[in-house]
Amino acid sequence: MIQMVDSALTDHGVDTAGEVQLRSLILSSDQSHLMNGNFEPQRMVDMLCGFVDEAVEDGLEGLCATGDMLWELGTTKNFDRLLEYEALLEEVFRSKPLRGICQYHRNMVPAQAVRNALLAHRSVYIGEQLNSDNFFYIPPELLLERHNGSTAAKQGEWMCQQITRVLEAEQRRDKALAALRASEAHQRQLSEELAEMNRHLERRVMERTAELETANKHLESFSYSVSHDLRAPLRSILGFSEMLAEECGEALGESGRKHLNRVLANSQRMEGLIDGLLTLSGLVRTELMRVPVDLTRMVEEVAQEIRESAPERPADIVIQKGLETVGDCTLLRAAFTNLVGNAWKFTSKVAHARIEIAQKKSESGRTIFFVKDNGAGFEMKYAQRLFGVFQRLHGEQEFPGTGIGLATVHRIIERHGGEIWAESAPGQGATFWFTLDGEPHRPV
Repeated sequence: MIQMVDSALTDHGVDTAGEVQLRSLILSSDQSHLMNGNFEPQRMVDMLCGFVDEAVEDGLEGLCATGDMLWELGTTKNFDRLLEYEALLEEVFRSKPLRGICQYHRNMVPAQAVRNALLAHRSVYIGEQLNSDNFFYIPPELLLERHNGSTAAKQGEWMCQQITRVLEAEQRRDKALAALRASEAHQRQLSEELAEMNRHLERRVMERTAELETANKHLESFSYSVSHDLRAPLRSILGFSEMLAEECGEALGESGRKHLNRVLANSQRMEGLIDGLLTLSGLVRTELMRVPVDLTRMVEEVAQEIRESAPERPADIVIQKGLETVGDCTLLRAAFTNLVGNAWKFTSKVAHARIEIAQKKSESGRTIFFVKDNGAGFEMKYAQRLFGVFQRLHGEQEFPGTGIGLATVHRIIERHGGEIWAESAPGQGATFWFTLDGEPHRPV
């Protein structure tokens, strides 16, 4: 018997020799529970309890015991004692960390013995189906009492309780099924409503798309009007003002020349505003061409162009190596030209300007780019105005400009699915942060 069990365990990958040495496996052929060939249930149960206690003392969580029923009983005549043994064993399952694995084959175990085993245990397998709440179960204390009228009444009462419990369980099941059917009907109704909402949404999207296309056509028409209808008279004003200054400047006198210079300056400013508007409106129509972009190289070229506008200015432009992203080269170049150009402009009154272009990682691992300077700065309460068209926080005489640059940058960042924001204080410079990955992440 031991050789058979050892072989079966080995075939399933168990190192039986090692487990025996660790005392996590005990193979025993002790039949001390048989007295002169008679099966003694209490002796067998006491022996199992002793094994459980030894396992716990050895540091194990409990004991899993298996055995051959014919070997345990010794002879088929002892099947008459099986009911008592199974009832005692069920009590051990309640009180000690014991698992028992026994099989009752109908071709070798009497039908009455199988029935007794079913009566004694709360959880049994019938075939491959586990009945964790065995309907045939009767508590051990009832099974171990003598079969008298009182015991029969108690067993009858227990069986009635079981039947009542089953009926109540069936009622709960029926309620659950009814609720499930109602839920399924509700889900179907919701599904139909959702489908109708989707159809309605599709219609609305088509309508909005048509409206957007119409708006874009109107925008293109407006751009054409700005570039032709407004530019033509503006150029006439500029041209005639320049001729007047050149040919009649002396006759105008000092006051007249001041007025004429003011006309020229404002006309030139208006021309700059029109150019800015055209650039901004063009961003809406430009198709986004996403490609890998070497931002470090791009910003170095932008910085070089800006330096050449005032080579005598002492300024440090620090550009981090390895700046990369995926986006539209033309639009990103325009964005960095405006951002670095702004930093260059607002550090013009600083003794030694410093501009830094770099990136950092947010707590979630996202990339955030920034352009930082030590220039004039601004009050944060006006920060929301920065990215509007024609919005300026400094006077024209102090820092000239059209107020289009940051609005252009904002539109470019939005088209890349990112977000831009600023941090600053008067006299302490400004930092413009932005993302390009479609998921804005502000630094904490």
